[in-house]
Amino acid sequence: MSIYTALRAGVSGLTANSSALAVISDNIANVNTVGYKRSGVDFSALVNAQNSNTTYNAGGVLPLTRQQISLQGSLEQSRSTTDLAISGDGFFIVSTNEQQLSNGGSVLFTRAGSFTINADGYMVNAQGLFLQGWPVAADGSVTSSPTSLSAIEPINISGVGGLAEPTRNVGLNANLNSGQSDYAGAQGAYDVGDMAMGTITPHFESSLEIYDSLGAPRTIAFGFLKVGPNQWQVEAYARPNTNITGGGANGGVLAAGILTFNTDGTVASVAPHGTASPVQDIDTTFNVNWAASTGAASQPVTLDLTTGMTQFANNFGVTSVTADGVPPGDLVGLVLEGDGYLTAQFSNGRARALYQIPLATFLNPNGLKADQGGAFRTTLESGLYNINASNAGGAGRIVSGALEASNVDLATEFTNLITTQRAYSAASRIITTADQMLEELLMVKR
Repeated sequence: MSIYTALRAGVSGLTANSSALAVISDNIANVNTVGYKRSGVDFSALVNAQNSNTTYNAGGVLPLTRQQISLQGSLEQSRSTTDLAISGDGFFIVSTNEQQLSNGGSVLFTRAGSFTINADGYMVNAQGLFLQGWPVAADGSVTSSPTSLSAIEPINISGVGGLAEPTRNVGLNANLNSGQSDYAGAQGAYDVGDMAMGTITPHFESSLEIYDSLGAPRTIAFGFLKVGPNQWQVEAYARPNTNITGGGANGGVLAAGILTFNTDGTVASVAPHGTASPVQDIDTTFNVNWAASTGAASQPVTLDLTTGMTQFANNFGVTSVTADGVPPGDLVGLVLEGDGYLTAQFSNGRARALYQIPLATFLNPNGLKADQGGAFRTTLESGLYNINASNAGGAGRIVSGALEASNVDLATEFTNLITTQRAYSAASRIITTADQMLEELLMVKR
């Protein structure tokens, strides 16, 4: 009987619009949720088979919920460098726990990038999901795979520190006074190591700080003694001399040589000291053998005297000194650099890439299934994921210090709310009208 089918059509209308109201309510409630993707409801007519042309059996309506995951929300600036947003396609790969992923394990995908560092050093977002990344090896290489999760692990920065780096290259930029008289032997004939021993006072001395293999600062001094026109004896020695092996006996001398200038005051050559002394030559890389008491390993040092040394008719003076190597440092910050590299910055001025954050893309992102914490799971409709670095292989670019806002448009939602309310009222009138018609039918017998 058509009246009964009209009743059922009215009920289906109530059910469908109730679902639409629930979806709209969810969208409005999450208007400020980071990375939230709005849902919508499409209505599909249910058509019953018609047995004749004189009667009609109403089928009603079926609500079909669809997600607008591919619609990107606006990027909003954040003050935290660990807040990440994706400009373009792609999803962060996350997990519900800190265990390393096996293929298809507990993997989830999200656009909610409000990440912070938890007490155990893991990067988690506001929903408690653990961010995954490709670890960067010490040589800067990354083992990645576009289809496998086996190379990905939860990002953890606990225990990360800036390693000490010993000094290996030293440069001295200074002027030696061309008016200095040649050494006349007042303190005895010069022999290699005399300036280090203090037997002969150098005409000019300068010192600088280098770092040993443990990151401890050590002082090396350089003495210059003019022995002829445009010619200077140069010695490098440790201070205090007990810092190097046997330094107490030889004054801590490390290397020696002869520095010769051109007539225009520029360096002509740096030559070996030219004696049978076991002292190393200063014109080549020499080894600094630290005393056992320091605990430091022997380290090679290359001294550059050809770039910045001059001999002009000016006073002795140092323009600058350069030395590489750094002391050990503490982690002071995290920054995101090109191609999604998460880089640690240390108090010693060094930086090191720790992880590369990959992005997962899908042929049909709207086919993903919503899961906890604003994340999604793969489905047959979404297709398999493809993992790429930021801004590569169709993936978007990861932006640090920004968050993706919800893609909910309040004006649209309130308009839909009004039309849904009217549709619900109309469906209820169908039931009321059908009920009245049935009542009239029952009164025929009376």
